[in-house]
Amino acid sequence: MSVALVLQAQSDAPPGRLATWAARRGIALDVQDVTADRPLPRPGSHDLAIALGSDASLAGRPSGWALRLVDWLRDAERIGMPVLGICFGAQALALAHGGSVHRLAEPEIGLVRVESADARLVPTGPWVTWHEDVVTLPPLAYELARNEVGPQAFSVGHALGVQFHPEADAEILAGWVDADGGRQLASTRIDGAALAARAAAADQALGRDADALFDRFAASSVEPRPVA
Repeated sequence: MSVALVLQAQSDAPPGRLATWAARRGIALDVQDVTADRPLPRPGSHDLAIALGSDASLAGRPSGWALRLVDWLRDAERIGMPVLGICFGAQALALAHGGSVHRLAEPEIGLVRVESADARLVPTGPWVTWHEDVVTLPPLAYELARNEVGPQAFSVGHALGVQFHPEADAEILAGWVDADGGRQLASTRIDGAALAARAAAADQALGRDADALFDRFAASSVEPRPVA
């Protein structure tokens, strides 16, 4: 059985759909808290890794656990370990490979569609999105999807990064709406209850696209990247 290392940065950003997908595909998940004050498993001790989202920001100078995660991702690339980065995880990947992270004028929150260069790997959506930062791609990255906000998916080395949240099901999104307390939602003039209802109505389609993305990532992980 393959084993995937899941690098989780906060309790309300769990594997979600990843756990359901992995169970169906016979992949075991080893979930590790990257914020804990203990060493992460060494790169290469698992078949692949998935770095999840966080409210933390990598704009500026990362420090503490965030810097340790960036360093870990850099080491993972050195040994050719396949990594999927989601939202904050994608931003950490960009930094690890020589890109940068910048603050948006306002958060991007909602169900968004993307312009995909490879719809088999990255379906056009809609995708759950909730982030305040955007990446400038590393020099050797391939942009796989974007929208008016910026890059939404990229491959670099043995890694795939997506700015949106394929793992977030309707329950996870509803939890984010509740936790936000209207702070970011108000700044973007988005009705949180309406957004949660739209996500619940689109849950089947969101899950189908997420499975397609996870399947393609897992399949391409056994072969040299990048995906063009």
